[in-house]
Formats: sequence, structure tokens, C-alpha cells
Amino acid sequence: MNIIDVLRLDINDIEKEFGQIASALGNIGLTGYESRVYVALILRTHGTAEEVAELAMIPRTSAYKALLSLKEKNFVEDVGGRPAMYHPVSTEEIQARVLADINAAFSKLNSVKGLLSEKGTPELVYTINGKKKVLDKIGEMLDASKRTFMISSPKMHEVRAEHADRFKEAVARGVHITIITEPAIKVPQASEVYRRKKLIATDVISDGTHAMIASEDLDLCGFSDNPLIATHLENFLHMVKGMDTNVT
Repeated sequence: MNIIDVLRLDINDIEKEFGQIASALGNIGLTGYESRVYVALILRTHGTAEEVAELAMIPRTSAYKALLSLKEKNFVEDVGGRPAMYHPVSTEEIQARVLADINAAFSKLNSVKGLLSEKGTPELVYTINGKKKVLDKIGEMLDASKRTFMISSPKMHEVRAEHADRFKEAVARGVHITIITEPAIKVPQASEVYRRKKLIATDVISDGTHAMIASEDLDLCGFSDNPLIATHLENFLHMVKGMDTNVT
């Protein structure tokens, strides 16, 4: 006997019923087969994998897998035996558990409501380790730039070796590129180049919204997409730029 015989519905009706139930149970984390199996167990009050598969009109192997998954999710209980016999956890218990989880989630949401408006946007800085990753991040920032790209670095020869083509492409698409580096270092294509001695770090700003500060050897950097940080660093680089009249 299957679910159609139990409910005396035709195939279209039962598929519609199961679709509605599966959609509702899917909202609390059950798959389609898991929903069918759980409903079948509710109808039977207990059953083996074979009995559940027949009632739910799904393959036996699928019913067995769904039962194991439902057991892990605490929707069914296995009372043992050969073959194993399964009982559904009561709908009242499931309902209470789900409502408790939902209430807890919304309670947490309410507790942080307006937190950023009150305290302002946090200035997050992400750390990147390793020269290759740092150089890759510089390349990503350059590729993403739409208007401006500023870089100050004592290691411009390494940046040029890695991203010369990217600099050329950025200039071609209209990005204004400013480079600040030490004297006698060959630079990639740029809109303007400033020379300054004794640079100790690599600073990068993209479109005035994304910023990076890297160590002298490019092995470590901090990256932020906070516009306030980027603007602060950009203003600093404009000051550095203005301190030297050696422009190329």
C-alpha cells in the first residue's frame, strides 16, 4: 500500500500534496525525499525502510539514506531490530524546536539592529601573507580600477616584472595611474611618475576606495575596502608626491 491508496488521491493530487509539504519542510532543512519519508512515518507511526519506501513511493535505497539523514537531524528515531524499525519524532517536538531556533535567531537579529548606525562602519583590515599573494592582490586591484590607481613602492621593479601588461591595459582603458618610487628604478606605463628616496613600504590605492599597505619585502600586507582608510592613505601619498619635484 502506498500513499495514494492511503489518502485515496490520484497521482496528480498526491504529487501536489507532497510538493506543498516538501516545500514547507524544505524551509526547515529537509530534502524532498526526507520530507516524503517523514510524512510516511507520521502516517504509519513507525516502519522499516522498505515499508516507508513503498508508502512514500521512492526507491528503497533512497528511503534508507533519507532515514539515516533524518536520524542525524533528530527527525526520526531508530529502535533497532532486523530490519531496523524507525519512529518519527513527534510533530509537536519538531515544531517547538523549530520555533525556538527561529525565535533565537530573530532575538539575535534584534540585538544587533542598528549597531553600525550607532557605532559607525568598522574599519576592517585583512591580512595577506606571502609575496606572491601580495603581488597578486596588487594585480587584482589594478584590474578592478576604473578611475585612479596610486602606488608607492621601493620594489617597483618587482611589481613591473609581474604586472607590466596590466599597467599598460589600465592606462589604455583610461585609468589615471600614479607611481611613486625610488630614483633609477624602471617603471611600467603610467600617467605620472614621482621619484623619492628611502621609501620603506608599498602603498596602493584603487579608485580612492580600496587600500593596501605592504611590508618593504612584499611578504605581508594589510588590505581594506573601507573608503575612509583609502582616503586617508591617498591624502598621505599626495603629500609624499608633493615633497619631490622629480617628475617623469
